[in-house]
Amino acid sequence: MRATAAATLAIAVILLLGTWDGLYEALDLPQALPALTTQLGGAAMLALAYLLWAGSAGTVESMRLASLTGAVACGAGALVIALWLIVRDPRADLHIGTLGTVILAVTAVVLAGLAAGLATALRTRSD
Repeated sequence: MRATAAATLAIAVILLLGTWDGLYEALDLPQALPALTTQLGGAAMLALAYLLWAGSAGTVESMRLASLTGAVACGAGALVIALWLIVRDPRADLHIGTLGTVILAVTAVVLAGLAAGLATALRTRSD
């Protein structure tokens, strides 16, 4: 859970920096206009990172709640990114190149892996 919290925190920081056009251009990531939506997503991810971190050291019930919440959030994030990359044309619709596409694909895979790990932990704690 702490590894998931750290990965979620890293994503939250990138999203919170949504108004820093130079960073998004350097990483070839799609820029949200307005950046407010990106920053709100970053704030939500920051809250999720805290929940995962606190839940990992809490009671069994708080661990279950944090695992379930993290699995749903990471799984949904992976699905959204994957659908954007599969259904839409990243170059035309997201205005990104190869680097941005690779970063988003890796992010989707990492989020899916974290969701699977949290789901496994949830099942283990439920037994």
